[in-house]
Amino acid sequence: MRGRRCSRFAAGVGLLLAVSASGAEEASSVKPEASTTHEPSKKPEASASREAFRELLALLGELSDEWISPERGVETAERDALAHESLAAVLWGALEFYATEDFDKPRFSPIVTPWRKWSDNPDARYYFTPLRGDATYRVRGRRGSEVYLNFTVHRGDRDGNWPKGVVADLNMTDMHFEADGSYELILSGQAPAAAKGHAANWIRLEPDAGSLIVRFYYQNETTAANDPATVPELSIERERGADPAPTPAADDAEIARRLERVANWVRSKYELQVLSQPGRANPAWLSSVPNTIGVPEPWAADPSAQGWGAVDIAYAAGPYALGPDEALVMEGRLPRGVFSNVVLWNEMGRTEDYRDRQVSLNARQIETTGDRRFRIVVAHRDPGIRNWLDTAGRSRGTIYWRHMLPAEPPDAIRTRVVPFDEIARGAAARQ
Repeated sequence: MRGRRCSRFAAGVGLLLAVSASGAEEASSVKPEASTTHEPSKKPEASASREAFRELLALLGELSDEWISPERGVETAERDALAHESLAAVLWGALEFYATEDFDKPRFSPIVTPWRKWSDNPDARYYFTPLRGDATYRVRGRRGSEVYLNFTVHRGDRDGNWPKGVVADLNMTDMHFEADGSYELILSGQAPAAAKGHAANWIRLEPDAGSLIVRFYYQNETTAANDPATVPELSIERERGADPAPTPAADDAEIARRLERVANWVRSKYELQVLSQPGRANPAWLSSVPNTIGVPEPWAADPSAQGWGAVDIAYAAGPYALGPDEALVMEGRLPRGVFSNVVLWNEMGRTEDYRDRQVSLNARQIETTGDRRFRIVVAHRDPGIRNWLDTAGRSRGTIYWRHMLPAEPPDAIRTRVVPFDEIARGAAARQ
């Protein structure tokens, strides 16, 4: 049974060690004069951190053996490989976010990078820090080339659990900036007298606040997430008084708590986002029918919305499934607004390598008609048109649309599957 791979492996290792030990005993009985005296091995004192680490390892084994399975849509060797690649990335992120986190000395970590990915967007940069609802924080930064900037405080995820909702958020339209583009925000439970001379630069915290997400969206001709010029100027510190003492060194209990947060985050991420849950209903904006896109809908309009969604965004998404010689045509109209783009993910919600593949298109990159209408082709190879999304040969995946602060309701997107040669011939005829 596939779900017992690790336990069978461990049992086999134990049997091998037992056989080796019995063989050694037999050999020593033949040559007693060769026997020697050894000090008994000493075991380390038990610690809560050791137990938390073992529980983390057990969770990884459970996810590999029980969750990555046909019951959750993992039916082929390719999907199995992608699922384990995704699990490694999620663990990587969890270790960076929580394994060494000090709530008294917060720092912003990039959530995704060109190498560590889940639900990623090549036209955006995302930053995360856990925080406490009973503290006061000061964020400093400076505007860059982003077209959208947002700070969102989520609740319920301080210990690595899945976010239960949004405490408060602030975007660039409601912020005060200095002439040089710099800004300063205060996050606290009580409104300060002023934040850098402007009361708007304040975000309210509540007792169950657990994290702060900062989003930067770009509509550049080049891929922003792979462009060093788009790395933002951004920092955070907790206000600790005029002459704060050094924070205590992490003890056993603190290290164990950090490891428990790592495990909580890996579990919740895999359970509620990476792998499909049997019987779980999708929101209206996420189609479950191959080669169709759900009806665009603001994330905040869903009363059950949880996770790290953005309150200013309208999503639309759906799965694609294409044969080797097929292409998917998407047609629609870009809404007027601050930002729009479309991204291709593989079956585990990760982009393929956008450093040398076109797996996303933003409103600036999409070729449109005078009334903002577009025609985009999803295909396994280049059909010879600008509006091509490269599947990297993946027969299945997800198409994900984002519209930030749309000034009008986004139209539903029409789709159809056609022979690839039909697209290629049309492109050649127009040249």
